[in-house]
Amino acid sequence: AMRNERTFYHRECDSCHAKIIAYYPQNKPQVVWCPDCWYSDKLDPLAYGRDFDFSRPFFEQFKEIYQQVPTLSLDIVNCKDCQYVSYCGDDHRCYLDIAGEKNEDCYYCKFVKYSKSCVDCSFVYYSEFAYECVNSHRIANSTFLDTCYDSNDCHLSYDLRGCTDCFGCWNLRNKSYHIFNQPYSKEEYKKKVSELRRGSFATLQKAQEEFTQHSKSAIHKFAALVNCLNCTGDAMKDCKNVTDSFDVTNAENSRWLFDVLDAKECRDLDFSLYKPEFSYELISTLNMGRSAFCNASHYNVEVLYSDKCNNSANLFGCIAVTKKKYCIFNKQYSESEYQELRTKIIDYMKTTGEWGEFFPIGTSGFGYNETVAQEYFPLTKEEAERKEIPWYDRETGTRGKETMRPEAIPDAIADVPDSIAKEILVCTCGRNYRITNYELVVYRKLSVPIPHQCPECRHTRRNLIAGERRLWTRQCMKCSVPIQTSYSPERPEIVYCESCYQNEIL
Repeated sequence: AMRNERTFYHRECDSCHAKIIAYYPQNKPQVVWCPDCWYSDKLDPLAYGRDFDFSRPFFEQFKEIYQQVPTLSLDIVNCKDCQYVSYCGDDHRCYLDIAGEKNEDCYYCKFVKYSKSCVDCSFVYYSEFAYECVNSHRIANSTFLDTCYDSNDCHLSYDLRGCTDCFGCWNLRNKSYHIFNQPYSKEEYKKKVSELRRGSFATLQKAQEEFTQHSKSAIHKFAALVNCLNCTGDAMKDCKNVTDSFDVTNAENSRWLFDVLDAKECRDLDFSLYKPEFSYELISTLNMGRSAFCNASHYNVEVLYSDKCNNSANLFGCIAVTKKKYCIFNKQYSESEYQELRTKIIDYMKTTGEWGEFFPIGTSGFGYNETVAQEYFPLTKEEAERKEIPWYDRETGTRGKETMRPEAIPDAIADVPDSIAKEILVCTCGRNYRITNYELVVYRKLSVPIPHQCPECRHTRRNLIAGERRLWTRQCMKCSVPIQTSYSPERPEIVYCESCYQNEIL
């Protein structure tokens, strides 16, 4: 609930008054600066320093200083020609890319890394020209893939490895020219697939229905664990001794990780990358060592209960502090003074029950419905009010006069003029959305129809495909050995343990 990924507002920078895009609307009390101002010498975080008050709770004091110290309008680093990107680093020409890293021309993606020309993808790595793909590595010129690796020119498929030119397939290894798991000659394949992929929405729907019917016998591995030793969770790769974790790559000796890369000896990290080590309760961080209870902070060592602090060491309860040591509540101390006061504050927080707990919901000023928490632990407004969880009623935008109803959306890509990027489409959920010119380039190259849903609805659908972040203890449906899987007992898929899966697939 500290992380707003996808709720953006137009407002002014509180420093230079330029019109900017930000996580916070103008009417919220948070002081918001654009990246140019925030990273400049104009911001002196120590000017907001204060003494710790041992008569009041720590979190109450932290929230007060949080609202006073300017915060970043968007948490992005070294992104060029990007609009509406969030928690991204080194992106180039991206649009509505969330948690991206070193991507080019990626649109409407989440946690896509080192990729080019990907649209509507989630948890995709080292890929190019991919559309509506999830949980996949090193794919190219492909659409609608789930849990696929090292595959090119494949479409509407599940669990492929080392495949090329496959359509509507599942559980294949190093195969080419297959349709619904049946082999074809190259010429037959090209002819058949050209009929199945004419680029119309109706044709796509029909192919998806056929795939659903054909793939009912597909075997699902209990978890997508690739090159993992002694691990539990799902969507993990190159991990050792990592348990109860999801969407994790190259981690060791850790537990309770969500969307984490290269962690060692860590617990309870969310969206933390660049080799976090010996750290606990972090979210949206890079390269943190021996740190805990921090948000959106990068390249730090021994930092506790801090927000948006960078390249620092030995901080406690600080906000926006950069290249400093021995600070508490944005106030500078000597090393000995810092250590003494830090110990006293920790002892005091133990008496108030605050020590060891992450920041309370609402500390950041976001409404629960504005944050990523709503995606994984959804609440209604009424439920939030009963639990006294902050909620924000977003202003309703007016629709333009020139709109296209879903039934009026052109069916085939060939019929879509470039001018449609200037038109407003309306999703069945009631949201307006546009088709950008670069999207058309990808859709035409991959022969897919323009989407009939807005980006938010497409994102929600991909979350469902990516899988639930929860484990159930079940039995392998072949040998009955106990397994821990994200497939709930109510789901219809055939779920095998590792051994039975490998014997069946290979």
